[in-house]
Amino acid sequence: MIIKFLCALAHILCCRILGWQIIGDRPPEKKVMILGAPHTSNLDFFLTLALIHHYQLPLRYLIKDSVFKGPIGPLVKSLGGVPVDRKKANNLVETMVAAIDTQEEIALGVLPEGTRKYVDYWKSGFYWIAQGAELPIYPVRVDGPAKTLEVGPRLTVSGDIEADVALLAQFFGDTKGVNPEKSSPVRVKPRQPAS
Repeated sequence: MIIKFLCALAHILCCRILGWQIIGDRPPEKKVMILGAPHTSNLDFFLTLALIHHYQLPLRYLIKDSVFKGPIGPLVKSLGGVPVDRKKANNLVETMVAAIDTQEEIALGVLPEGTRKYVDYWKSGFYWIAQGAELPIYPVRVDGPAKTLEVGPRLTVSGDIEADVALLAQFFGDTKGVNPEKSSPVRVKPRQPAS
């Protein structure tokens, strides 16, 4: 009950008070990945909650594990947060795929930059999770200057990460987030040839 209340409150704050608009259709599938970018501000968390409320999504999202160690940790977990330890290599992709397989309905929210700071490349884990769990990807463009969240067209992962990320780059274009100077390019590091 508290989750629905907080999501509704975030929707009121973001959409009615701050003037943000949510554009696009609710993904029809029971299991999807919601890929939000650019991620440049703490406001993105509240925009995510507003999106949950707007579409009534069963959202889960990846967030740095240090958030769970503070006093708001239980709240973040109850709001669908899944802790990620960014300091050590682990089997996050396999863990997420296994967790998704146990769910009847899930909208996995991912911010592929992995930080609010400018980065040269997106983290590619979102792609491998979508492929492993057979999740369609719905990109959500966070346009700070226009104050819009726009749900884009479905992307079915093909297995060619460079080609699929190029399609995502077409949708996101040069969109600027809440803090435009922190907006990152839509690209992943090129794969290294096998030795």
